[in-house]
Amino acid sequence: MRRYPPGFLTLSASVACERFSVFRLLSLLLLYLNERLGFTTASATDILGCFIAATYVSPLLGGIVSDGRFGVVRVASLGYLVAAVGYAFLMMERVPALYAGLALVALGSGAAKSAPQALATRLYADIPEHRDHGLTLIYLLANASAIVSPVVGETARSWLGWPAAFAVASLGLVAAWAILRSHSSLLRAAEQREPAAAKTDCDTPRGSLLLLLCLCLISMLFTVAHMQASTTLLLWARDHTNRRFLTWELPVPYIASLHSGLVIAVSPLLSRLLLRLRTAPGLGSISIKIAGGMAVTSLAYAPMIIAAQISGGLALVSIGWLLGCLLMLSVAELLVGALGPSFVLRLAPTQSGGRWIGAWYAATAVGFWVAGRIGGLWDRVPHSAFFLGLAVIPLRESRRSVVDRKPTWSDRNSFPQGAFWMTSSDSAR
Repeated sequence: MRRYPPGFLTLSASVACERFSVFRLLSLLLLYLNERLGFTTASATDILGCFIAATYVSPLLGGIVSDGRFGVVRVASLGYLVAAVGYAFLMMERVPALYAGLALVALGSGAAKSAPQALATRLYADIPEHRDHGLTLIYLLANASAIVSPVVGETARSWLGWPAAFAVASLGLVAAWAILRSHSSLLRAAEQREPAAAKTDCDTPRGSLLLLLCLCLISMLFTVAHMQASTTLLLWARDHTNRRFLTWELPVPYIASLHSGLVIAVSPLLSRLLLRLRTAPGLGSISIKIAGGMAVTSLAYAPMIIAAQISGGLALVSIGWLLGCLLMLSVAELLVGALGPSFVLRLAPTQSGGRWIGAWYAATAVGFWVAGRIGGLWDRVPHSAFFLGLAVIPLRESRRSVVDRKPTWSDRNSFPQGAFWMTSSDSAR
């Protein structure tokens, strides 16, 4: 307990409740649109892409507001309540209510998205040596929520219908709001603290800006490939994968839980590997880690290309091909998706951290929107060609500017062991 400053466990619990509801929605939304409301596959993936993009654009507005007098805690609290109302709208099972509900969820969840990063940095201002342990806890709780929520959501849907799944999600946001409000005065006091100064070798603001823009481009391209775990890969699991184990068939929404479970399983192994790489000259740079993550993202779709060739669009193939893809996407998520928000906050001026983190999420939102448009091609092109295109997108960027740029911060401090948290599957999921 000594590693966690007062208020941090409260913040972590509120994040876990909010992520629980979000991951539940993401695991069911595509199937809800397609199977319950009758949207075509192209329309459903497009709506999902636009929705996730909106959740990454709204932090820009939330960051601007939280940088002012309103504050991070108040913005997050209001965001939780707005999202809770949005989930309640989804219970109506009507198209107009669908759009209104998704808009409210995107606005509310997005407004609260930057709170964990900003508050955690300030809560650990007095004990920065324990900050990495705290960030790891947030990450683990978020991914634990991603494992549990699709199972709970699918169980509620199968037993009580679609409205029950959204009702529980709404209650999760109410719980997040109540938890955050229980220590709101303490957390608001933490907002006034100065975060630990970033160690950077950048001599001019322009150098930081160019690096930020380069990272945003990488995040956008990474998101295009990574979002397929919540869209077209679920469709592949439903239509082309043998999910039967003896007499039991794995429900499609559980695939989202598998992905989150793999992220947690891979994290300590990858952390050990990266710690070893730090001791080898030239191998521990942030540039190589990010470029390696993009390369792994491309390799993740190699099993799917082979599986699509074997299936021929008709036969069911082993679930092992899909698990291989999700495993490599999990590694890439830890190398690319988990780095962005932390680095943005380290580079950004203290007084405009909310705006910069909002700008990062806005760039990621473009990737989600593009991913939704690309997902609309699922029924129009051969699946092997579709997966090949996803493999090419991140591979090109892995060979470009980031690997040629000199890192502008201390490598040892910028990529702490175990501090993989608040992923884009947050990503993204």
